[in-house]
Amino acid sequence: MARVETKECTWSFEQIYDEYKTAIYNYVYHLVGDREQADDLTQDTFLKAFRALPKMDSNLKLSAWLYRIATNTAYDALRRRKLIAWLPWQDLDHEPADVESADPQEIYGTTELVRAALRRMPQQYRAALILYTQEGFSYSEIAHTLNIAESGVKMYLSRARQSFREHYRSLEQGGAAK
Repeated sequence: MARVETKECTWSFEQIYDEYKTAIYNYVYHLVGDREQADDLTQDTFLKAFRALPKMDSNLKLSAWLYRIATNTAYDALRRRKLIAWLPWQDLDHEPADVESADPQEIYGTTELVRAALRRMPQQYRAALILYTQEGFSYSEIAHTLNIAESGVKMYLSRARQSFREHYRSLEQGGAAK
């Protein structure tokens, strides 16, 4: 087991990887929308973390730090690709509680509207919304991950919700999905 020594503690990289790999992969997948690319970017994230970990001290907020590396890695890939194809929360792919009375066409249509609305949102607001609603991050963790002031997180989330509502309503009223 590879151990990484920092100034004040020892980290087990395998333990970190095992604990966070699925969550980081899911997060990156929601950002880039491609499973193979998400897998590659997840590996890149952990490689960057492994290299930087010896420089970190013991009061490092590990999860927020890993998500920040993942966010930056995904944004770099999206900039290179010049295509932003964000996907919504994985919960949208689950069937509703009342399956028997639900119209499958209606469920599919709603899911597609949500995906399209999320794709239209500015990337920084989309990331903040996903971190808060899907990943359960606190304002402090979101601030650290997105490299913004903690006081700005509330504004980001407010604008993200407003942006989502506007895009969703527009799509619902017949606006073309991008």
